[in-house]
Amino acid sequence: MLHHLRKKRQKQKEPFDYILYFFVFTTPLFEIPQALQIYVQHDAHNVSLVTWTYFLLANVAWLVYGFRQHLKPLIITYSLYMVIEFIIVVGIFMNS
Repeated sequence: MLHHLRKKRQKQKEPFDYILYFFVFTTPLFEIPQALQIYVQHDAHNVSLVTWTYFLLANVAWLVYGFRQHLKPLIITYSLYMVIEFIIVVGIFMNS
């Protein structure tokens, strides 16, 4: 009956966990060149609004899933993706 009050054991991190966290924080950085093209060069003509809006909406679904399942790597990753993709979508509107 009191088992729900016990503290969860923290699982020992494995090498793959550290690789995963590396990609969690670095993968969204690879969208920055697209944002720079839009904001520095003021050029969004070759950037698809439909594609980036879809990416943004897909991230909302993944973020909700991450919160519902308490998956910290998903929450962090898709939060970062949402920020950069929101910036890109806004830039497309401003520079099209």
